[in-house]
Amino acid sequence: MKADEWQHLSPWEQQRVRIRAAVEQGHGQRILIQQSAAVMWGLPVIGHSAEVLLLAVPPTHGQRRGGLRWVERQLLEPVTTLDEVALTSRAQTVLDMAAYLPFEHAVPAMDHVLRPDTVRGLPPLAKDRLRETAGNLPGQVKQLRAQRVVDFADPHSESAGESYSRAVIHRHRFLPPELQQQFNTSAGRFRVDFYWREQRLVGEFDGAVKYGRGDAALAPSWDTLRQEKRREDALRATGVSFIRWSWDDISREPQHPESLVQRLLRAGLPRSRRH
Repeated sequence: MKADEWQHLSPWEQQRVRIRAAVEQGHGQRILIQQSAAVMWGLPVIGHSAEVLLLAVPPTHGQRRGGLRWVERQLLEPVTTLDEVALTSRAQTVLDMAAYLPFEHAVPAMDHVLRPDTVRGLPPLAKDRLRETAGNLPGQVKQLRAQRVVDFADPHSESAGESYSRAVIHRHRFLPPELQQQFNTSAGRFRVDFYWREQRLVGEFDGAVKYGRGDAALAPSWDTLRQEKRREDALRATGVSFIRWSWDDISREPQHPESLVQRLLRAGLPRSRRH
């Protein structure tokens, strides 16, 4: 690929090209797993891994070479192919992410597979199937981690940022929000990302990019900003308060004054007593 063509690709498209090249340039079959398989499936991946993750076949477990890392994983379903690339199934990919990654990083991909993938023409996966398949993960700890993510996942989260936000909200014991609540206002009917009914609090995730931190922001136009201001004013006129946050705010340490956690505390959102 020419340099100018590469520069015009989005960060996630560049990642897909890099992963495909790593698979095609090797000798023998290379099977993508976890985040690398997720990128090829079009699943959201929080953050960027410098390594391409491959299924280890003994004695390759733990090997690293030239940006490649071979990792041992127990196959829960047969290996499949996508665009002539060998990789784990969608179900195994999200369950491995749930078993081995932090909770917040696993939820966006799990939410995604519960919805139909209209871009790729893929049907949603059923929670019952995912729970059953998670029972074949090695060890009870991995099984419980994966099942926790499956139980929490919700197809009503419409973007990776919303899913990541919801996982952070849950992790820090805030009251769970309603998703995609509709409001009738003087300026029309609007839907919001998050709504806490008792507190009359609306939460909105501002996603400038498709996935996670580090991607180049897509600056909104003046017309977009004006329309959003009109929408927010109309929502406030219904008597709700409003809070917004970005990718950076979700990813900041909880003690940071601009973190999502601190923004929710300043808005008066209570926490539950569960651990």
